[in-house]
Amino acid sequence: MLKYMLLAGATLVVAGCGAGASPSAQPSANPAQLARQFTQCVRAHGDPNFPDPTVDAQGRPQLPPGTATPPAETMSACQVQLNRAQAAIDRSEQPDVATMLRLAQCLRAHGIPDWPDPDAQGRFHLTGDLVRAGVKQELRGALNGPCRQYDLSGAAVPIETPTP
Repeated sequence: MLKYMLLAGATLVVAGCGAGASPSAQPSANPAQLARQFTQCVRAHGDPNFPDPTVDAQGRPQLPPGTATPPAETMSACQVQLNRAQAAIDRSEQPDVATMLRLAQCLRAHGIPDWPDPDAQGRFHLTGDLVRAGVKQELRGALNGPCRQYDLSGAAVPIETPTP
């Protein structure tokens, strides 16, 4: 189900009602747009009062708390839309590894020469030497200055430090 209604059972909307299209058929559609399409489908299939989704600060669609899951027949009729919406949410939550790589390059160029590249999940794995070097000051300065444009997290860089 939609990840966030998708907690309640029917939170997203996709491009129109109907079967046959794959979840990736509309890669350019955003999660909120797809959630609205799911809502339209649910309404067209027997639940005219189904609420519109809201969008949180991260751009993820959500149904209002307490929204009942539509009947099984409605969910079946709107499964394609639900799948598309969920796929869009999942894609939107993938880390932007290319930007994080540019962040690593910027950090190396601005005072932290040993800063590692991110892994495929967008995490930085710091070596014990880098941790012991105490790069907080340099990191803070780079993220508030020349590397700010690459900081997708608002200075909360996901860092994995080695365990002793």
